[in-house]
Amino acid sequence: MIIKELLDIIAELNFWYRDQDIGIEREELNEVNKLVNMKNVALIISGVRRAGKTCLAKQLLKKKIEEGIKKEQTLYINFEDKKLEPYLNKDILDNLYETYRYYINKRDFAYIVLDEVQNVDGWEKWTRMMLEKKENIKIIITGSGSKLITPKLASILTGRKITYELFPLSFKDFLKFKKINKGYFTKKEQEALIREYIEFGSFPLTVLTDEIEQKKYFLQEVYDDIVTKDIMFRYKLREEAILRKVAYLTMSNFSSHVSIRKIRNSLKNIMKSSISPSTLSYYLEYFERSSLFLFFPILSYKIKEQMQYPKKVYCIDTGLINSVIPKFSENIGRLFENIVAIELRRRAKKEKEIYYWKDSKGEVDFVIKTGLKPSALIQVCYNIDDKKTKEHEIQALLRAMQEFKLKEGLVITENYEAEEKIKGKKIKFMPLWKWLLK
Repeated sequence: MIIKELLDIIAELNFWYRDQDIGIEREELNEVNKLVNMKNVALIISGVRRAGKTCLAKQLLKKKIEEGIKKEQTLYINFEDKKLEPYLNKDILDNLYETYRYYINKRDFAYIVLDEVQNVDGWEKWTRMMLEKKENIKIIITGSGSKLITPKLASILTGRKITYELFPLSFKDFLKFKKINKGYFTKKEQEALIREYIEFGSFPLTVLTDEIEQKKYFLQEVYDDIVTKDIMFRYKLREEAILRKVAYLTMSNFSSHVSIRKIRNSLKNIMKSSISPSTLSYYLEYFERSSLFLFFPILSYKIKEQMQYPKKVYCIDTGLINSVIPKFSENIGRLFENIVAIELRRRAKKEKEIYYWKDSKGEVDFVIKTGLKPSALIQVCYNIDDKKTKEHEIQALLRAMQEFKLKEGLVITENYEAEEKIKGKKIKFMPLWKWLLK
């Protein structure tokens, strides 16, 4: 059905009659622009809330306009717009599409962004139908991970979608957002920038906000919204106090091993209440779906062993960690490791898998597996000046290199840079800031 009122509502957020605020261009734009050219699939941009999915989608539309398409060949719809609420029914997508075709773009190819589309019932079937009809369009969908990536989506759009996970800002984009464009930093500048990046994280709004209290308020709000809206309300959980305590206990273990047994025992000691292992397992799964936490398993070719060992947990943003556990100086080494974990996941995407490795004498923080074999080993050591610490980290790295037949290993440090040959193996030491900019 063609409804003129719908056009009036969505027109103000589209490029047809006026320029749109698309924010600062993200590093990820080029990669997303390549993915959007894939035929016969919908592009899904998912990730933690407030990571910048809407801006990235609008930047993609603007880039297509710059590449030569007409403004009328783009359509952006934000389903969190309160003005659309009276029209949200089973026919809303058909009505919007027909109205757009009638008034704006009769028959030319169109790029269509459905922002926060999880608020519309049946959007998966509509998307599948449009793809099967081979309409002259490319559908781009955005939304928070827990609401968007569901079993229903997987079953209906199998083979009809490609998903791009958006993270908070990389260190490169962090510098870009702060209007810092230089290839060399003094030691003082480098330390200040890395400290800010780690202490307040890299959500776009925190980076663009100068007031420290506003940064803290924003981070607390994001954390609260993830726990309540993306997890508690989304999965209809009743025990809010227990959910919050489990989230806190998981956060407390960042850059460390976490297991159902460990959290369950801590919960008993703190709240004097019990939670079943299966319920706790669901909670951890919900945390991962919402993109609040990342979980890395141990590298083992024995499935039973991989299931028995605890996973290492990392938070999606170090600013969130510091808003929940305000012990920055005390946790600096673990925060360094958390930053590396986020960046590795950002770079790896689906082509690589990330694990940790452990033997009876020590541990290697990250093992990157490309295909069937490990391709890189990374240790994170904030303070490499301590000789015992350095020796311990290097020996674990050497044992892992021996096991996986690798000739080179990397140690990411605060500011130490060198290259050493030990027992015929090459060990590179690189400061965190330099590694982040590689």
